[in-house]
Amino acid sequence: MSNHPDTLTPGTVWYAEEGVDSDVVLSSRIRLARNLANFVFPGQCSADDAKKIQSLVFDAFKIVPNRNHYQQVETNQLDFAAQQLLVERGILPERHYSERNINNPDTKLFRQYECETGLVVRTDGRVSCLVNGRDHLSISSLAAGYNTFETWHRCREIEGVLQKSLQFAASYDFGFLTSNLMDTGSGMKASVRLFLPGLLHTQQVQKLIERVSKENCTLEPAFGGTSIPHAALGACYQLTSLYAASGGEEEQLAEFDMVVTSICTDERRARSSYAETRPTMIRHVISRMYAVMRYSRFIDCSEAMDIISTLHLGISTGLIMGINYRELHALMYRVRNAHLDYLYKDGELNFSFEPDVVINHALVISRLRALLLQEALEKVQIFF
Repeated sequence: MSNHPDTLTPGTVWYAEEGVDSDVVLSSRIRLARNLANFVFPGQCSADDAKKIQSLVFDAFKIVPNRNHYQQVETNQLDFAAQQLLVERGILPERHYSERNINNPDTKLFRQYECETGLVVRTDGRVSCLVNGRDHLSISSLAAGYNTFETWHRCREIEGVLQKSLQFAASYDFGFLTSNLMDTGSGMKASVRLFLPGLLHTQQVQKLIERVSKENCTLEPAFGGTSIPHAALGACYQLTSLYAASGGEEEQLAEFDMVVTSICTDERRARSSYAETRPTMIRHVISRMYAVMRYSRFIDCSEAMDIISTLHLGISTGLIMGINYRELHALMYRVRNAHLDYLYKDGELNFSFEPDVVINHALVISRLRALLLQEALEKVQIFF
C-alpha cells in the first residue's frame, strides 16, 4: 500500500453508489470483533505477542479468494495524510467526535490503541480488517444506503476463510469473547449513518435518542455536534447497535432493521410536515445555504456539511433539482480535509490558487472545498 492509498477511484467508490433508502440512509457498516485463542486482549498483550498476532492474521489472509485484491500494512508506517484519508473513508476507526475538530486539518483522526495496529483492506475499500485494535481482529464491511445484510455476508465470508487458519476465542455459554463485554456473544456491531434534517428541524431528535436507547441502539452525531443540544453537523447521525449477547447475528440484524425502518418512516413524515407547516422557513434555509455555497471563496468543513444537508432536504421536498442523493452522499466524503489535501498534492488540479491563498495550507483546503462544491452544484436549480 502506498503512502496515499487512493483505493477508491472514480467509478468504484462505494459511497458514490446508489443505495436503498438513500433519502435517509447515507451508509451501512457491519463489524465483527474476533480474538485469537491463547492470547490476551490487545490492551494487555506484549509487543511481541502483538507482532505474532499480526503475523498470524496477515498469513491467514493469504488464502482469501482474489488475494491480490487485498493489501496489508502496518498503520504506523503510513504517513499522517494517508492515515487521515483512510479514516475519512471509513477504513480506519475514527476518534469520537468530541475528540476531533472537523475543520482543523491537523487534528489526528485515527483512534489510539495500546498496540501497534495492522490493516488489511480490499482495494475497493468495501472490506477491511483492523488488527490489534480494541480486539485482535475487527472485520468490517461498508455499503452505500441501507444494506446491512450484504455487508454482514461479506464479513462472514472473510471470517469463514480466516477460521481455516485461526482459532477464535469463544465460549459455549457466552459466544465469541471480546475485550468489550457488550460485544461478547456474536461480536457484531451494526451501524448506519443517517440524514435526519426533518427530525432535527421539528425538534424530535431528543425523543428519538431516548427511544432507540431502549431498543439496543445509540444515536450520536456522525461528524460532530453543534451548540444546539442533540443537534449534529449536517443533520448527520450515526445509529449503532449496542449489545451483541442476545440472540444470533441474523436475529440482531432483524431487530436493528426494525429500528432503522422506523426511523426512516419518522424522518420522511417529519420532512413532509416541516415543508407543509414551515414553507417560508425551509425556503429561507435553502436560499441562505445556496448563497453561501455559490458565492463564498472559502468554505470550512462544517459549513459544507450543512450545505449538503440542506440541499438534501431540498431534494426530498421537491424544491431542488439538478443533483441526486448519490452525488450528495459522495460529497459528504469529498469535502473532508484529507481528501482535499490529497487532490491538492496530487498535482492534477486545473486551477491556480491566488497568491495570498497558496501561502496558507488551511486556506488552500477551504478554497478548494468551495470550488469543489461550486463545480458539483453548478446545475442545481431551486424551485420556489
